[in-house]
Amino acid sequence: MVNIFSSLFDSIRSGLFKKEDDSIVGIDIGSATIKAIQFKKDKGKAVLETYGELALGPYKDVEIGRATSLSTEKMTEALTDLFREANITTKRAAIAIPFKASLISLIELPFLDKAKIDEMIPIEARKYIPVPINEVALDWWVIPKREADIGADPGTFEEPGYAKKKTDTVEVLLVAIHKNTIEDYKTIANNLGLSIQPFEIETFSAIRSVFGHDLSATAIIDMAASSTRVVIVDYGIARVVHTINKGSQDITIALSKSLGIEFAKAEEIKRKVGAVGKIEGGDLLNIINPTIDYILFEASRIILSYQKKYSRSIGKAILVGGGSLLRGLPEIASKSLEIEIKLGDPFKKLEAPAFLEPVLAEAGPSFAVAIGVALRDL
Repeated sequence: MVNIFSSLFDSIRSGLFKKEDDSIVGIDIGSATIKAIQFKKDKGKAVLETYGELALGPYKDVEIGRATSLSTEKMTEALTDLFREANITTKRAAIAIPFKASLISLIELPFLDKAKIDEMIPIEARKYIPVPINEVALDWWVIPKREADIGADPGTFEEPGYAKKKTDTVEVLLVAIHKNTIEDYKTIANNLGLSIQPFEIETFSAIRSVFGHDLSATAIIDMAASSTRVVIVDYGIARVVHTINKGSQDITIALSKSLGIEFAKAEEIKRKVGAVGKIEGGDLLNIINPTIDYILFEASRIILSYQKKYSRSIGKAILVGGGSLLRGLPEIASKSLEIEIKLGDPFKKLEAPAFLEPVLAEAGPSFAVAIGVALRDL
């Protein structure tokens, strides 16, 4: 097994970096923007030092807000500019891998000891990974039974109100990242002179930054530029990760086509007006509603499917990602999904000046990944 994540769920590994550097920068390379946040460890707390965000469109001569793909050279240039503008000073970095470059699957295997499972995973993984197995780096984690299992005999579990019963399978969280992506990110880090810890998929970073010790089933809806991810976290574990092929960029495109305006102008209107209020040419919500409805319908389908399969009620969803900043979206999502909706606030896990609280709360959902990946090590 290639342990590319150190451990998906471990917090810190000692000795990875020099102790005199107490600061770390978390980097989130998205499809439309890159984000970086630097904080330091001080008396057991994470203290915010600086943060910044930069649109990637101009580095490929496309509009701000559009998803794009940059070469390692262009990405190095963009990060160099961001580090300079945000005054990032540390060379100790944590970088999140985009979900689109990975695969996460929850699989069932016969109940065996860990050594046997480790032997089986590379063979079983071929059924779930659509590329040659030698092109990806694998990691996996055997999901423990619920808290009632602690102290139970191997192969058994017990749920409240039910008798202890025998199990003959275990669930394993299988994770794969394309090796080419890992090499590209290593090249970028080397170009910037960064000392990096093992990479982590952005999904796990987002969970860490907005999720506490809640054991109830919760949906995390991450709206990026080109897609939206729905993650079902239950008993603190990501059990379902599903991608919806529409994101905030599609809302801008719908607005641009309906009003007959340039993408850049539509993006400006979307950010200023959101899903509330009217504009010249019609009610903004009516124009963008089909896109939002599609995303929320798919999210609802994923949530209902999980509830039916596992008999677990999902009563809350947390919105993260740049697309979740659309004005009026939490209210629309609450009405559509019929559950409590919260905007992710990862800055709550950092110490910051009180006067920055309103600004940080507004920016919070879009920095969930950058904060989460850095928190893993710090």
